[in-house]
Amino acid sequence: MGTHVMIRLLATCLMTMIATMPLHAQVSPFDMSPERPAKEPAPQPEQPAAPLSPPKIAPAPPVTGKRFIIPQDSLSFSGETGEKTWAVFITEEQAASSATLSLTYQNSLIVAPEWSTLTLAINNARIISEPVQSSENAKTLTVDIPGGVLKAGLNVFKMSTSLRHRTDCDVQSTYELWTEVDPSRTFLTFAGDAAQKFRKIDDIRAIGVDAQGRTTFNLVVPAIDRLAATAPMLHLAEALAVLANMPNQAVTISPALPKEQLPGALTILLGTDEDFQGLPTALLASTPGAPAAAFVDDPATGGSVLRVRGPDWQTVTTAVASIVDPLKREIGVPRSFLSTQTWRSPNVPLFTAASRARFSELGVATRNFNGRRLRTEFAIGVPSDFYANEYGTATVLIDAAYSEDVLPGSQLNIYVNDNIAATLPITTKGGAILRHFPISFTMRHFRPGANLITMEAVLNTRSDTVCAPGTGSTSPTRFALFDTSEFIMPRFARIGVMPNLAGLSGTSFPYGRSDKPLPLIINNGGEKSYSAAATLLARMSVAAGRPLEIDPRATANSTVNKNALIVGAIPQIESTVLTQTGIAESIRAVWSDVRDVEPAADAGPGQDEFDLWRERLAGRGWRGQLASFDEWLNRTFNISLTSFSFYPGADEPYAPEPAASLLMAQRANPAGDGVWTLVTAPTDDSLIESVTAMTQQDRWSKLDGHISIYKSGTDEIQEVPVGEFTFVPTQPISFANMRLIVANWLSGNILSFSLLLIIVSTLLGIATSRLLSNLGRRV
Repeated sequence: MGTHVMIRLLATCLMTMIATMPLHAQVSPFDMSPERPAKEPAPQPEQPAAPLSPPKIAPAPPVTGKRFIIPQDSLSFSGETGEKTWAVFITEEQAASSATLSLTYQNSLIVAPEWSTLTLAINNARIISEPVQSSENAKTLTVDIPGGVLKAGLNVFKMSTSLRHRTDCDVQSTYELWTEVDPSRTFLTFAGDAAQKFRKIDDIRAIGVDAQGRTTFNLVVPAIDRLAATAPMLHLAEALAVLANMPNQAVTISPALPKEQLPGALTILLGTDEDFQGLPTALLASTPGAPAAAFVDDPATGGSVLRVRGPDWQTVTTAVASIVDPLKREIGVPRSFLSTQTWRSPNVPLFTAASRARFSELGVATRNFNGRRLRTEFAIGVPSDFYANEYGTATVLIDAAYSEDVLPGSQLNIYVNDNIAATLPITTKGGAILRHFPISFTMRHFRPGANLITMEAVLNTRSDTVCAPGTGSTSPTRFALFDTSEFIMPRFARIGVMPNLAGLSGTSFPYGRSDKPLPLIINNGGEKSYSAAATLLARMSVAAGRPLEIDPRATANSTVNKNALIVGAIPQIESTVLTQTGIAESIRAVWSDVRDVEPAADAGPGQDEFDLWRERLAGRGWRGQLASFDEWLNRTFNISLTSFSFYPGADEPYAPEPAASLLMAQRANPAGDGVWTLVTAPTDDSLIESVTAMTQQDRWSKLDGHISIYKSGTDEIQEVPVGEFTFVPTQPISFANMRLIVANWLSGNILSFSLLLIIVSTLLGIATSRLLSNLGRRV
């Protein structure tokens, strides 16, 4: 016991001595300031002992929000010059936070970095100006965006390239130049948690895109099977698409929440308070007076969720209307432009009558060029009732100049929607100044909606024949294109044509011109059918420039004298709908053979091989020769054999190939006073996947004819030209418009025009003969 007592006494004494000693050494916090010269620290007064405080938790690193900025799945600049301009919507919180831009690119091996540059400007402030020097591996540039450059609302991004060849100096070498920007590694990064949040309905415009340039709206509708929910969820999908106005939008409708919130995606809750009871508490309305349509923060994903709620479906419908109604536009109020600025800026002007526009108004700036092939482009829009593709000619009044170094044999080319439309050869030496020099071209390649017009200057010069070392961007200017040049749209005929899938893709014709609800037929609609219909309606609403009124309770029998849109997999499509839209009943058998069947390995020659042999033998026999002659007529004289007929003949029932994954067909309704549009696929999975692919901007603009077929395996779009068609009056009757309509129709029907010319000539001869027989003196 004595030993234990002694140990306790010594321990007590030791603790007492430690407690009474002054605390001379204290732990200093970590200092991030620059190092200072060493010096003796000032003596510190003695401090009394204090109890230990609990350890402090280090603050979490700042949350960053990533915004992909390229609204397409690939971005490539080819040739010596390239330019892309578009707009990105930024919220107030994002504009107030610090931002960093990352851009990844790669270029061809033969690009000379000392003469080639990649430039990116935001709101006219140059952010990147980089020598193009990344041919072996992709290069990533990361820069801080200066404060004040980004602003709340739309911000204009302009990316351009100027490339020169390492060794060659001819025009052909310019086709070897390219720079590719990787959309999946090009983005804005915002600091702070607030930059990820949406606060106002208008912030939906900042949804942006994902790494592949796509935008997705995830509608969570627990009561998806209720008929009362169908119209509100489809109307809301249309409004969201019009608000965001992105080029590649898709809508998914499901009763369950998505697992994660990805970039370029927005989750929307739609339903009654009772429907939401199974959802996380943070997403529910905490008070009875909570807004009917508002954003709430989702702690699970760190983002925002749009909640559209109410005690009953009538209130929910009213909440949806509060989002839809501000986007409506009166039918009688014409549009002056097509809203394209999120993928092509500025907005495309819509020409509804004879007018003109300067290049500066079309987004084309003055260019001084010292290379070999200059390309610049702009877009113009025409309405759905444009009817001047057979006789009309547009004109470009070009203001330009070329130096004495440019040789004869150079030329100016004009392309319309990637089709050559006009060529102006340069035949004089010594240079020249062109002042409003007219270049006219036919409008046969124009289509409803936006039309891309590309101008190309191909320059052969004396200095390029020598190709002296060091020839690059320092050479003198050879060609100048001035922004005072003008595009002139002539007066054109205006009358609608049915069927016309090009009109549907361009301006949602004829549905966009009606103020009556569009009957929508979805038989046995499930999640995938509703998602496909919502994605299609979203695309049509963007084309129309406003949300479309719909009637989801329609049936085929109730729409015999109305417009209608029918969406569904082939098992859900009625036979009467197939017959009316010109589709053969055998389509069911064709698609049933390939439904849910995977191709077996080594199964013999495939469809692609048969197609290859068919093309190989197409030139043999009288049919092949006739097809070749028709192609020659079309290429040489812009006419076809169908122009030499009085009546185009009835359209034969059409059955697609087994490889087709989506079919869109349009034809007059049974009463002949409206149009039915059918969208179908072999299965529900194929329907939603193919509709999502077909409504992407680059494919949607290729819709044409009476039937369009999409093959997902080859990413190919085929069309069946319009045979029988019906005119749809869209303008008040006037002699001037009727004259233009007749002129365009006769220009496309040569045989009828020739017969009419013979009849008129015969009548004129008879009238002249009788007139002369009554004149003079008879003997």
